[in-house]
Amino acid sequence: MLEDQRWQPVPGTAGAEIYPFLRKPDVTCSNAYVIRTPGEILIVDTGADAGQMDRILELVEETIREAPRPVFLFITHCHADHCYQAIRDRRFRSLPDLTVAAEEEGARALESADPARTVAEIMGWEVEPLPVGLPLLTVRDREALEAGDGIVLHRQRIPLRSGDTLHVYHTPGHSDDSICIRFGDLLFIGDLLFATSPGVAGLVGWDQPALLATVGRVRWILACEPVSLCCPGHGRCVPAAAMPALLDRLAGDAGRLSDIGTFDRQRLDDSLEHAVDLLQEASRIFSVIAGRLYALAYRLDDLGEAEEARRYLDLLESDRIDEFLAEFSRFVDEFRAGEKLEVQLVLKAVQVIQRIEAHFAGDRLNHVVDASLLRRAGRLLTDFMNTIMGYRETACLSAVDLPPVLRDLVGGISTPPFSDEAFIEAADDPAAYRDGLVARLAYLPLFEGVDLSVETDGPLPPVLVDRERFFDEVVGVLEDLAAAGAREVRLSLRQEGDRIGLRVRGPAPLSGRKLRFYRRKFGLAGASLDPGADGAALLLLLRPAAS
Repeated sequence: MLEDQRWQPVPGTAGAEIYPFLRKPDVTCSNAYVIRTPGEILIVDTGADAGQMDRILELVEETIREAPRPVFLFITHCHADHCYQAIRDRRFRSLPDLTVAAEEEGARALESADPARTVAEIMGWEVEPLPVGLPLLTVRDREALEAGDGIVLHRQRIPLRSGDTLHVYHTPGHSDDSICIRFGDLLFIGDLLFATSPGVAGLVGWDQPALLATVGRVRWILACEPVSLCCPGHGRCVPAAAMPALLDRLAGDAGRLSDIGTFDRQRLDDSLEHAVDLLQEASRIFSVIAGRLYALAYRLDDLGEAEEARRYLDLLESDRIDEFLAEFSRFVDEFRAGEKLEVQLVLKAVQVIQRIEAHFAGDRLNHVVDASLLRRAGRLLTDFMNTIMGYRETACLSAVDLPPVLRDLVGGISTPPFSDEAFIEAADDPAAYRDGLVARLAYLPLFEGVDLSVETDGPLPPVLVDRERFFDEVVGVLEDLAAAGAREVRLSLRQEGDRIGLRVRGPAPLSGRKLRFYRRKFGLAGASLDPGADGAALLLLLRPAAS
């Protein structure tokens, strides 16, 4: 393994040494690797951090003072987190005898300062043209190798003054210009292992078929070339022996991404807006679920059922979920203070979602928490991930006669989900009696004292909605209104032009954030919000089934 920021031998070379900058994975700056040989200085990526660049320049200048020699910068791909300092730092660009090398497509993006191809647009950074003196893997400089299963691997050999040879391989997928570089027994793999990560998959130049083929290309390199250690663009190095399992996982993940959308500026903006909403909604929903479990456990404990109380508390790791949400809240504060980039906030939301999912198993809570609430909690997580990945979710629309279904819904949420008769009949069955007791203790009469009614303005045709999702979201709106102190809520149905309108009016105007949240959630259920809504009421517009 390589040690961070220390000179050490490069195995398989004639006396070359490497000084790696190994960072925790971070979208704003890559790892960098400085290599000195008797004949040249090789740099693999510079990253985007100014402090890291200062140290790279110190190493280069120290080595040149010992003996002048040319400097080569090899860029694993043109994304700005890997080469921003090479673009922006005038001291580096003025080094004597400096040659920048990049795959020919990446070279064109760097020389034209393409904000999309370099992802500078996503990062919110300005880039300027970077001259590339050595375009890599051009038709005249590369050889074609058969990597199996009809996959072609292009390789270029670059002889060095030191007597060693540097090998460059075209490994597109993460981007069309992605390369792997072998020097001695080290293989520099850029962002290969991160190519399917949310917020990374789908960037301009990302290509699923090419990535799947590249998995085969890298398998060939590992099997046929002398590689002992793989050096990634982010994070710690990986022994070559551990790579096959990682490549298996990468191929599996890539195989599921055939429908992914392009992660561009528009999707970043959508994801950013969704991430901020996510924090508030997740905090509210998981607090409600945890509150119900705590109340149930307290009542069971009060009845002498301490073991049963502990069992229900263990169903939800609410302390960990609270910790994740609090961490996200702090991150949002740092973002608002200008300390974090937009893309960092979005990827932090992804991380929080993944952690919550690992600690939230809604199916274990079905008998103590409303199924509608659990479904909404699950969708809160999956809908955000769909936004990040650019999936176009298709609602399962069916014709629904709204008035009777809404009346049944209102009646259902106002009625306890148990009966005294069934509870008494279960007295001779300990398990059934315990389940009945839990159901009674867990029940929260949220709509007690709230007058809910459904009004219609004459006969109305059936409408097209995703039935379960739509009515779950209606229940969510009613819960929000009840929690806000509503004592009377009217659901009014009437014709609105060529649509059917469902108006829900509560005790206070809805905030802009809440309207935005409802617009997204109901949109996925087949309904749209009246664009002229002023927050005084929620007006949902639905398409008649016959239209």
